[in-house]
Amino acid sequence: MIAGFSRNHLYIEAIALFRDMLASGLQPNAVTIAGLLPCCGDCGSMHRGRQVHGLIYRRCLNFNAFTASALIDMYSKCGSVRNARLVFDQTMEKNVASWNAMIGCYGKHGLVGESIRLFESMRDEGMEANQVTFTSILSACSHAGLVEKGLKIFSSMAGRGVEPCKEHYACVVDLLCRAGRVPEAYEMVEGIFEEVNDSIIGAFFNGCRIHGEIDIARKMAEKILRMELKRPGGYVTLSNIYAADGRWDWVERLRNVMKHKRVYKKAGVSCLQSPAKLTILDIPT
Repeated sequence: MIAGFSRNHLYIEAIALFRDMLASGLQPNAVTIAGLLPCCGDCGSMHRGRQVHGLIYRRCLNFNAFTASALIDMYSKCGSVRNARLVFDQTMEKNVASWNAMIGCYGKHGLVGESIRLFESMRDEGMEANQVTFTSILSACSHAGLVEKGLKIFSSMAGRGVEPCKEHYACVVDLLCRAGRVPEAYEMVEGIFEEVNDSIIGAFFNGCRIHGEIDIARKMAEKILRMELKRPGGYVTLSNIYAADGRWDWVERLRNVMKHKRVYKKAGVSCLQSPAKLTILDIPT
């Protein structure tokens, strides 16, 4: 139930239910903790996260790789790379999820060198990377603009027994687009067109927007308008590209396509924390 509340962004309810659990005398386990910690991380509430971390030791709960991964992720989302690394170093029996969480933490906070070093040391520790590992490291390379390094890592996937999936292609498309290599990104998207999803299209159109590649965006738009994309990101970015170029007829066409396919932009959600309570606000957009 706690994990269910957490997955549905009902953070106050999840925390309240956890308190009721403790008050009733029930002992939480690793699964309980792993379900609760995302509430703290998603709202940036490191104070509550540290309380849960302390509870693990006070109650002598089983501190395993499963719990450690959740703690690393929580500290990462709260901006504390140092605490995330302490948890990683203190975890005696690490699994691939622990490594992935720490690699992702470094990448999210711009410490790409540390992320790459940790990635490259996995084999020395007898740990094989999986699809999530490659998604994290490719995303880190993309945000740091390390094009050649990212492409080299992408090319190494087959040799490490990992088949590229849509998330990896999205990272590489984003990597190329951020570097201004939009024509190369276009060729990649064309090569996997039957497999493209919203993330890949969104990354591609965002690159077209940044680098003013209107014609390439239009060529791709003519193809993707026949697809069943469900998320609004690609449509919205493409609409902004046309609006900036004054092509209002295409803007109107995209809006009509979105209405026909029932694709709507969701309202954003913000979290406000005070000493007394945590408040979730729906922000209309």
